[in-house]
Amino acid sequence: MHRFKRFYLLGSFVVALVIPQLTIIEYIEPIVQNFEVSNAFIPIEAEFVPQPINETPIITLEAVLWTIYALGVLLFSVRFAINLYRLHRSISKNSTYKDRNFIYVLLTEYRIPHSFFKYIFVNQSQFENNQIPEEVKLHEETHAKQLHSLDILLLELLQIVFWFHPLVYILKHHVKLNHEFLADDAVLQKGVATKNYQNILLQFSSNTHNHQLASAINYSSFKKRFTVMKTQTSKTRIWLSTLLVLPVLALLFYSFAEREYIERDQDLLDSIQQELDKANKLDVVYIDGATKAMMKEYNDWIIKFNTTHYIDYSKYQRIVSIYDLMTEKQRASVEKYPVIPETNLSKVKPNSPTASEFEDWKNTEKYALWIDGEHVPNSVLSNYSVNDIVHFLGSKAHENARSEKFPQPFQFSLYTKDGFRENYQKSAVNHYNSITKKYSNAISTYLKGDQKDNSELKILKAQADKIYNLFTKEELKEHNILPPPPVPAKNSDWQKVENILDQQKATKQQIEDYNAWAKKMSAAIKEAEENSKRPYPIIKKKEYKKYYNIYRNLMSEQQRANAETWPNIPPPPPPPPAPELPKKSSKGGPNASGVSQTNKIQPIEIYIDSDNNIQLNGKRIKEDAINTQVATLNKHLTKEDHKKYVMASITIEKNKSADLAKSIQKKLMAVDVFSSCISYNESIAKSNLPKKSFNLYSGLTLEEAKAKEKKIFSNSADTEKKIDSINKSSSPWKVKTTTASYEFIDDDGNSTGKIPINLNEQTPQESTLDFVIKMAKKDAKFFSEGKPISSDEAIALIKKNDKLSVNAYPKSKEGKPLVYITKKPVVIKTKE
Repeated sequence: MHRFKRFYLLGSFVVALVIPQLTIIEYIEPIVQNFEVSNAFIPIEAEFVPQPINETPIITLEAVLWTIYALGVLLFSVRFAINLYRLHRSISKNSTYKDRNFIYVLLTEYRIPHSFFKYIFVNQSQFENNQIPEEVKLHEETHAKQLHSLDILLLELLQIVFWFHPLVYILKHHVKLNHEFLADDAVLQKGVATKNYQNILLQFSSNTHNHQLASAINYSSFKKRFTVMKTQTSKTRIWLSTLLVLPVLALLFYSFAEREYIERDQDLLDSIQQELDKANKLDVVYIDGATKAMMKEYNDWIIKFNTTHYIDYSKYQRIVSIYDLMTEKQRASVEKYPVIPETNLSKVKPNSPTASEFEDWKNTEKYALWIDGEHVPNSVLSNYSVNDIVHFLGSKAHENARSEKFPQPFQFSLYTKDGFRENYQKSAVNHYNSITKKYSNAISTYLKGDQKDNSELKILKAQADKIYNLFTKEELKEHNILPPPPVPAKNSDWQKVENILDQQKATKQQIEDYNAWAKKMSAAIKEAEENSKRPYPIIKKKEYKKYYNIYRNLMSEQQRANAETWPNIPPPPPPPPAPELPKKSSKGGPNASGVSQTNKIQPIEIYIDSDNNIQLNGKRIKEDAINTQVATLNKHLTKEDHKKYVMASITIEKNKSADLAKSIQKKLMAVDVFSSCISYNESIAKSNLPKKSFNLYSGLTLEEAKAKEKKIFSNSADTEKKIDSINKSSSPWKVKTTTASYEFIDDDGNSTGKIPINLNEQTPQESTLDFVIKMAKKDAKFFSEGKPISSDEAIALIKKNDKLSVNAYPKSKEGKPLVYITKKPVVIKTKE
């Protein structure tokens, strides 16, 4: 969240500068004005009027304001230059100490630790006497690593230009405060207890403002920082905050961007309109055609009509829509439906009655009346005048068509102005709204179902399209009529799309380029492996990414099977050992003892996060590269000393990573690391126990380690006494001594029993693939998940997944070795 705030705060000022420079272009219709000009003579007598001469004052308000602004810019520029000079003088005047990518500037006077880019300013006495806590160092290193000084420099430059603007100072305050949030978060992510860290901050705090361009620990912001440390921001809130920026940007853009009004080119508009009119006259063509069920329904209706010669209009509209959905080939195979002339009620002109007709309709024995579609008694006409009726139509009812309710010989429908508008002028719009509402409801029902058959939606869509195409452009604009939405696809259609996407392959040129590169690399690697004098080929990172993407992501399975196999590229060589730090004659400091860092026992701290990402001594690393890196850490130790004094501490964030941790634990024995422990942070958090790792000898020289070992384990009685001192009732940690051994337990709980470890025995470093190949040469029998397979199939399985469990039994009844390959560890039982 704080990272987002950092870019949001800086981006807000950039947006404030950019948006006013943007232009919104609005096109307006040209205004044509016609003027009538007539010849007229107006006599004018010449007259000379003297004009006063206005003298421009020397000092104006504008000049005063610009002078004040220039003085402010000059003042803040001088202040900025002085601050830069002071930092430069501090760096050049005082001694420095380089630690990784950071340079510590050792100040003789007492100052609160602060940083400027990669330079961290600390008191020399405190630094050399190791009185500065690691948390404070990490806090300042975070400022340096995340380049917070760059933000401050940018704000200082903005302050020089916009020194008069109060928002610049508010923005600067919030940016600096957010820097502290980021640094605090980085410290707490390393597992530091919040309460302890807060106490340290209070001890190393300052209320002064001597560090205008530097990032320092400031006392005034502690209350808010302590509150933020205890607050956990959810990912949902972060995403919502990010999305809310978009409408804010849109609002700012439309509010503050400059507007430019341009008259439309009328000729261009006319040509575009002509093209649109041509497009509107085109018929809608449905590519998919009618389904088999629709074709059957259509043919059944035609047969019934030819027999009865009766048309149900509601079903007739459905049949017309099915015919519209048919392809040309389908239409050629059926008889066309009978065309009924359609009356467009919206085009009907009003037919007003005369006064005599209006009076005649009051006769109850002669006329049955309806007003605006509702039957009314004839006496109701007394409430109307002849001018209220704008349209009427009627017919004579024959005797056999009269009913008991309507025995009159004439039936007339009368329409008022509102009734005529609703039943005639807006009839097409109302009908369209009705059919689109039905269509929208059908789409909602379809999307909630299995989405296998959308034929009914297609029929409704065709009916809506037919009505929509009858509207003029004026009607579409007047009634705000929108076209019907498209028919949702079936699930099978989506599968077709996915199949098309899956069929996308690498191009022929890409495959040729990859094959040439892979063949060249494989040959060079093979030659280097067979001849130690030949160097391995240089593989550029850009080339590696390019061809890896072609092979893994672009090629289809078939293309990959026919292409060159991916080269067996060896892992990168381990980095060279760190150079020895110079010895200091001065007292105190990291190397005050004069002992080189390379002679000390280096720690092996392995951390596995919740996503199984691995860190070795704070640096990200892959599992298969751990042993290579660990082997380089303590080269100065003999094999026996390495086994005895080098320990590995493995910490896992979640218990689900236990198998990975145990796998690493086992692999470390191949590089002579036999002492290791696993800390389960999830279990520790649930039990409220303090986090603790065991690494007895890291940071000590070999002589110091031996002395510590002798002191701790001088004799068995002393050892038991020391263990008893640890096993206090108030302590959650318990220690017991035992002989070193290991035990394999499978998922069914079967155990091999405890097998003693011989520390003097050399651990073989044979890979699983090498073992399977060796067993294949011994003519072993191979089994995968209990089923017999060939040796070639076994080798292919291990190449595909080297994490499979491989168990071997010396001999079968035929005298051949048995090799079992499974996803889970197995126990092989034989009958004696």
